[in-house]
Amino acid sequence: MAAIPPNRLPSAADRGDMAPMFRTSTLPSRVIPAALAVSILTAAMPALAAKPAPPLDPSAPMVAVAESTTQVWTALVVLPDGRMILDAPAWTGTPGPTLALRDADGTIHPYPDARRNDPATPAEKRLISAESIQLADDGTLWVLDSGFDGTDHAVAPAKLVKLDTHTASVTQSWTIDPAVLRPGSHVAGVRVGKGHAFILDSGVPGLIVVNLEHGTQRRLMDHNPSLTAQHPITVNGRVMQDTTGHTAIVNANEIEISPDEQWLYYQSTGGPLYRLGTDLLTDTTITSFELDDSPTLWYKTPPLGGMTVARDGTLYFDDISTGSIFRFTAGRVYQRIVVDPRLRWPATPTITATGQLYIPTAQLDRTPRFNHGQMAVQWPLTIYRIDTAALPAPVR
Repeated sequence: MAAIPPNRLPSAADRGDMAPMFRTSTLPSRVIPAALAVSILTAAMPALAAKPAPPLDPSAPMVAVAESTTQVWTALVVLPDGRMILDAPAWTGTPGPTLALRDADGTIHPYPDARRNDPATPAEKRLISAESIQLADDGTLWVLDSGFDGTDHAVAPAKLVKLDTHTASVTQSWTIDPAVLRPGSHVAGVRVGKGHAFILDSGVPGLIVVNLEHGTQRRLMDHNPSLTAQHPITVNGRVMQDTTGHTAIVNANEIEISPDEQWLYYQSTGGPLYRLGTDLLTDTTITSFELDDSPTLWYKTPPLGGMTVARDGTLYFDDISTGSIFRFTAGRVYQRIVVDPRLRWPATPTITATGQLYIPTAQLDRTPRFNHGQMAVQWPLTIYRIDTAALPAPVR
């Protein structure tokens, strides 16, 4: 597919909407790996139709658990003791640490410490802009740092940082190899599984796979349609624009991995959602060319502020176009569980092992990036909690 100019959305021809139902690709003359063969067969067919369930009425109750009057938090994780680690990327236009810890009493501290968030610390030794975070069951926190400051200038190489939340210390770091980046690259989302990190490049559509043991890195699926923005971002009926006044283009920046680490889910902010087997991405004998037809269109989602996955494989989506939360079960039942005007651009949620769903409201449509360079956030910004374990099972 041809590259899409930054000031317009892809046309039907760009997206291949007019292409035949089945495409034929000429693969290199060699034995096709079993994982790829299965993927080609499944990708040739769309995912089974989703089964909508009636929206919950009344909506699931939301409990306010934290507020911010100074920073825009776009993601969070919750530690077993109830403390929260909060993510505030530099591009949101608010001062303060890009990563913070909120104690049970509401006190906020730079995380893992003040030095890692201090502008006086050499750029390569601090966190510049935490774009994505993931908490593992063993207490490992994965942080993707884009290296871009609040003015979109690269002040340090992008890196993946591994922290031990038991000791609040950095245990390892991987600099993203410039060879897997492109002019205009901006890493935006990460999930770790099967000994690999899967990183989305939202600036120039692509997927970076890092072998965490050996440190090798591969760039795959350059400009693949599944990684490229296909739809505008709408919030309350308004199409988002960038600081230049053009329709905002955000390539794939939202990512999640299934509990068994077999599947990667990803999408651009405007949707739709795609699914891809992680075995394909970790098999170095499979080329990027061979992966082109492997992603499966998993669901035609609305514009999302983020997603998370529960232990049973249920995905939870934050719909920024309507201020809603949806769940999408492993059995492909889709149901709205909340619609609430307080959910103004709900950002990346997180869910605990006991089913407590935490949703940060970010009002990103009122931040400079999507509001003609002006900050118009209406403080405070609130984090809400929903007890999904108490919700009735979706009934079709």
